[in-house]
Amino acid sequence: MGHFAGYAGKILRVNLSTGDVNKVPTASYEELFLGGRGIAVKIYWDEIPPDITAFDPENRLIFITGPIGGVPGFAGSRWQVCGKSPVSNQFSYCNLGGSWGAELKFAGYDGVVVYGKADKPVYLWVDNDRVEIREATHLVGQGDISCRERLKEELGKSVRVVAVGPAGENMVTFATVLADSDATGSGGLGAVMGSKNLKAIAVRGSKRRVEVADAERVTKLRKRLRREAKDRPELYSAVVPAIVHSDRLKKDICYGCISGCMRANYTAMSGITGKFMCQAGLFYEARAQRYYGEISEVPFEANKLCDEYGVDTRAVETMIMWLSRCYQAKLLTDEQTGIPLSKLGSREFIETFLWKVAHRDGFGDLLAEGTHKAAETIGTKGRALLTDYITRTGSNAIYGPRLYITTGLFYAMEPRLPIQQLHEISALAMFWAVGAMGVENIYVTSEVMRAIGKRFWGSEIAADFSTYEGKALAAAKIQDRQYAKECLILCDFCWPFIHSTLSADHVGDPTLESQVCAAVTGRDLDEDGLYEIGERVLNLQRAILTREGHEGRDYDSLEEFNFTRPLRGDYGNPNCIVPGKDGEVLSRKGMVVERDQFEKMKDEYYQIRGWDVATGFQRKAKLEKLNLGEVAKKLEGLGLLA
Repeated sequence: MGHFAGYAGKILRVNLSTGDVNKVPTASYEELFLGGRGIAVKIYWDEIPPDITAFDPENRLIFITGPIGGVPGFAGSRWQVCGKSPVSNQFSYCNLGGSWGAELKFAGYDGVVVYGKADKPVYLWVDNDRVEIREATHLVGQGDISCRERLKEELGKSVRVVAVGPAGENMVTFATVLADSDATGSGGLGAVMGSKNLKAIAVRGSKRRVEVADAERVTKLRKRLRREAKDRPELYSAVVPAIVHSDRLKKDICYGCISGCMRANYTAMSGITGKFMCQAGLFYEARAQRYYGEISEVPFEANKLCDEYGVDTRAVETMIMWLSRCYQAKLLTDEQTGIPLSKLGSREFIETFLWKVAHRDGFGDLLAEGTHKAAETIGTKGRALLTDYITRTGSNAIYGPRLYITTGLFYAMEPRLPIQQLHEISALAMFWAVGAMGVENIYVTSEVMRAIGKRFWGSEIAADFSTYEGKALAAAKIQDRQYAKECLILCDFCWPFIHSTLSADHVGDPTLESQVCAAVTGRDLDEDGLYEIGERVLNLQRAILTREGHEGRDYDSLEEFNFTRPLRGDYGNPNCIVPGKDGEVLSRKGMVVERDQFEKMKDEYYQIRGWDVATGFQRKAKLEKLNLGEVAKKLEGLGLLA
């Protein structure tokens, strides 16, 4: 056990170059960094030199859980993978569901840190106290799902597996990791796993119960959350893809969930079963319907092919948008690429495209480096077709600042698509929009939005999207809460409980996270104390990015289209309506981010953070206040402290 309850107590460290396996106590990280992202960024800061590349053996791949992992009823068994990503050659992360994280906890570990590089393909077998590095030559070339099922045949059905497919083996920039329940992790970290010759990590644990500090309080909180979730509207129901046979869709609940969500498995007529939801289920839907003229199972097959090859569907979706534009502009042809661009939307296209990318075959070798690099190679005309939709990390921009204003700070500060932060605003605003369009019984009114703004975002005006006022404070508060959430690690579909059917004013309770943390771990921690941990982790991540070349204020920027291209629509909110002044319905369609207002918002944000306004660099006093004095000294020595 660690210093607090809730933890398994050990972190497993595996050097693939030497074969050494060590176990270190989690306790040294718990108090300041809590778990999840917090522990991961601390390990990263301490151990990964800023000048190495993503594929250097010294890069760490950090698989990490949080103190709520394995405790039923809190939707807190999420887990993360962190490391230096080939997408940006900087620190990045991904967040996964399912059951692998809980199984790691049951095996006695809060995390696994993998470094070095094996001489030949291997997999890691973690069977409670027994840890072995085993040969994986028989798994080479297998898809993610196939590899997982093969290892289950060899080791037992109860084993949980995270693996990479051919894309990971071939170090495709946007390769993913995939685990049980088709839980996927993006950010290019599948390529890092492949660079280490690590095909999979298989885990089996026998201790099926995580010790908690206050069992009675845990039970009461679990019951309360079930009541909260029971009548809570499903905000994400609109992101379930169209299906041929609804009776083939079945809910798939992650370990320890409160009540389940839209997460579901689909069983195709071919017999293939797998997760089918959200963006991964939707990314090929419109194109397939346009090609075939009807709803078919091709979008599901496309989803499963991405999972099997091990590629990020967001990156794939954006790349397909660019390829479509290139084909229409006659920059690329079927003959040039060896890909049937003329049949985009078909099964033939997606099969050929993914095979070539995952195996780096022909034109697929160029695409495997990402859309930005492919466009650079094509030249000026290729770059011109990227100007209005793609982020610097290669994904399609959603919930952007032209619509929600506050989200511009999230996009500017994060090393990847900051989906958890984006959701805190966009999901609530989309729910409000449904009511504003006339749907009855939607209790999130403009009045409720303002009350939520005051309680969760620092001011009522934070919920007025006609102005930049209050948005910097809202961004800081959302980030602190979301970073704390990423330490615990709590599910984004459930947390925070920002609105409620149980309260008279329909405003949720932001103290719930700290209450759950205190009940499970035994820490004397309130809402502000939890947010302080979130702020500490954000600052340490900021220090990492600064050390790796993040140039402060100049780097905290948005893609130019945000300032120059009028908003045409946004996912989940095609009419672009938001609460405006006094809660009036405002459409931001046709609007852009006002450059001077965005810079003023950054000024205010830096002041709130205690960073230097002129440079965006951190200040020594703030870091010391957050118990990051040693971090301040290192940054100061590098000339990276204001």
